[in-house]
Amino acid sequence: MAVRGLDRRPNVLPGRLRIVVTEQGTTTTIAVDGEWDLTELQASRAAIRAVLEGCPECIVLDLSQLSFIDSTGLHIVVELHKRCTHQNVRLVIVPGPRAVQRIFEICRLTELLPFVKRPAVT
Repeated sequence: MAVRGLDRRPNVLPGRLRIVVTEQGTTTTIAVDGEWDLTELQASRAAIRAVLEGCPECIVLDLSQLSFIDSTGLHIVVELHKRCTHQNVRLVIVPGPRAVQRIFEICRLTELLPFVKRPAVT
């Protein structure tokens, strides 16, 4: 299993976004941790560009460790979805915590984006 990290900050400050990219076969996972806002626009786009240049068959966007997302982060996720569709790359999105996922619901993006269904809690 090849692992490639795009996080170039060895000590991530609280509240900052950490982007870790891992590859396993033809699937690439982009895991984001922290706060995804305007200050992270360039880093987010650079990470996505690098991943798509690798021509994966599937991209997993893991939002499970995200603590905050603003409209910039939402826009990047929608942009990723459009680029994946255009390049015929399967996209799977792991939902974020309730506070993050609620923003996607309010914007009705859960109807557009390919979120993995969470198992029912019993």
